[in-house]
Amino acid sequence: MPRAPKGSVRLRRGTWFARVTVATGQRVELALVTCDEGDEAKAWERAQLLADLASRLRAAGHEEVAPRLLERAASRDGQALTDVLEAGERLIIGAARMANADARQTVQEFGERWTSGKLHARYPDHVKLKKSAKDDQERLEKYVYPLIGALPVAEVTVDHAHRVMAELPGRLTPSTRRQVAQVLSRLLKLAAYPAQIIERSPLPPGFVPPPGKPKALTYLYPDEDRQLLGCTAVPLEHRVFYGFTAREGMRSSEVQRLTWADLDLERGALRLDKNKTDQPRSWALDPGVTRALAAWRELRGRPSADELVFRDETGAPVGEDTKAAERLRRDLVTAGVTRPELFESSAARVPVRVHDLRATMITVSLANGRTETWVADRTGHKSSTMINRYRRAARLFDELGLGALAPLDEAIPELKASDLAGGPTPPPGVAGAETGAGGGVSKGSGGVTAGENLKGFEEVAEAGLEPALPFEKRILNPPRLPFRHSAREESREFSRTTGRVKG
Repeated sequence: MPRAPKGSVRLRRGTWFARVTVATGQRVELALVTCDEGDEAKAWERAQLLADLASRLRAAGHEEVAPRLLERAASRDGQALTDVLEAGERLIIGAARMANADARQTVQEFGERWTSGKLHARYPDHVKLKKSAKDDQERLEKYVYPLIGALPVAEVTVDHAHRVMAELPGRLTPSTRRQVAQVLSRLLKLAAYPAQIIERSPLPPGFVPPPGKPKALTYLYPDEDRQLLGCTAVPLEHRVFYGFTAREGMRSSEVQRLTWADLDLERGALRLDKNKTDQPRSWALDPGVTRALAAWRELRGRPSADELVFRDETGAPVGEDTKAAERLRRDLVTAGVTRPELFESSAARVPVRVHDLRATMITVSLANGRTETWVADRTGHKSSTMINRYRRAARLFDELGLGALAPLDEAIPELKASDLAGGPTPPPGVAGAETGAGGGVSKGSGGVTAGENLKGFEEVAEAGLEPALPFEKRILNPPRLPFRHSAREESREFSRTTGRVKG
């Protein structure tokens, strides 16, 4: 049986004090003003009563209100004490809630409960643990708390919210202004439910500004990508990070948290169980990426499975800090990449960011005939809306004949020169066949021709072997269809050119 909570007492300057635990690692000291100096037995009895009440409140998930309730129980006697204990009992069994006490929580107190994860612990089914909680905390601390942080949540009105928006610095972009409005709106909705501190949010529908017009998309050209990755003046860990993101299309936050356990370099696969949308996904890595990562792991001294794949010399995740975009632009300049639109900041365009490496992958993949489904498997997009934003840029990319990104292990000299590079071995007859992001042969990169690929396929078929990777197209690379085509057209074209029924 678990040991009954006892608490502890001590006499200080003629007053008994009880110490009880109200939360893990948090103890409070309560003055037992109803206990006389010579009545130690009563002090111990009251301390045990308080410790038991604190334990039951903690088990019921009421850690936040426990200190206030315990303070009342410590300072009262007779019927007043009975009333407090009955109120605590009703709170524990769910028959009541401390509405008045909760309503006295300030905006900052409630906001910190949200961003710290305490609100999630109390209401796990209704308050998700956000991976971007640090961003919400930063916006609240910068723009909301200084103005209305000390105000009780129950007293917040729409005028207070308008004041917050009116006081935002003029330099902020419409997107940032919208994010501040969103975090304030979300905080007040949580206060209404599930916290039930207020009856409803005071903010009307439409308080959050509508999304602004999207700015011009920015992406790297294949020659710029190769120029950046080949520049040894740029730290190697940064180049591996940039090249991987531009070829696999993951969110930068996902790349930062990637561990070696998420990779199957023997088969050339990646699985991502934890991500922004909470929908696990997996896919086949680009062969050049697989070989590059195998070499990268060897250079890192074969780190353990739980270690980060992309970390700097201090052990911190590459690209995690707020200066990641600035560092990318500086690295591009170091590599001699000076295309003006990559560094332009205007009403229609933002300078290139780490997120735009993901845009590079989507643009290059669509331009080289990859389907929307293929792209979404890697990026995690849940609808066509976002992917469709890249189609116009992809058409221009295709019309310019820019080709695909170079294989990652060839683009980074340290990985190409290393004898440690491994990864899945191509089947006989197709050695040297390589694809970049989007699956097309890099123009002018020394890739095999479509005819050589088809010949290689025949050799594989005659030998009775099956391709080692999930998609024959990834190994054999049959002639790329025009930019716009459907999966059915792709299947028909494959059957027509190879004489083999796909699937």
